[in-house]
Amino acid sequence: MIKATHRPATKVDLPNLVALYNAIIAEGGFTADLTPYTLEQRQPWFNAHQCPPFLIHIVEIDQQMVGYFYFSAWRNGRAAMHQVAEVSYFLAKDARGKGLGRFMLEQAQRIAVDAGLRYLLAILLESNIGSRTLLEKGGFTLAGQLPEIADLGDSRCGQIILYKKLWGDKE
Repeated sequence: MIKATHRPATKVDLPNLVALYNAIIAEGGFTADLTPYTLEQRQPWFNAHQCPPFLIHIVEIDQQMVGYFYFSAWRNGRAAMHQVAEVSYFLAKDARGKGLGRFMLEQAQRIAVDAGLRYLLAILLESNIGSRTLLEKGGFTLAGQLPEIADLGDSRCGQIILYKKLWGDKE
């Protein structure tokens, strides 16, 4: 695998984050977003991910951003869910297939455990076979399926939820 690093995002990263995400939207099949974002539209999302453990982490090779991952609170505000987070990750097209997805997932899990998160969830379109394979190889288990819930314009697609227990009593 290529030598990759990760670091928390700063405000100067927002244009690159938006450009990468917009490229992924344009590819289709990886996100339920269908139209590109402006910097102004993405600013509230960025602002909401400035407090640990819900930071955005930039993945770099030779100080060039190739992807990012972040956590979002699951059922935010519900006290019983304080140890559960959703993990999201995005990788530039030319960076895929090089072990960087596995790197991001491993780093995300380490950060989650250090932050006291017990469960990670991943929610993805069922058409995203690469991501599902990555998650399953990483020990995530299918928790639910929502058939044909996403209207992609010219087709419909299901969404799946996978989860992983990171620590605590094993079932």
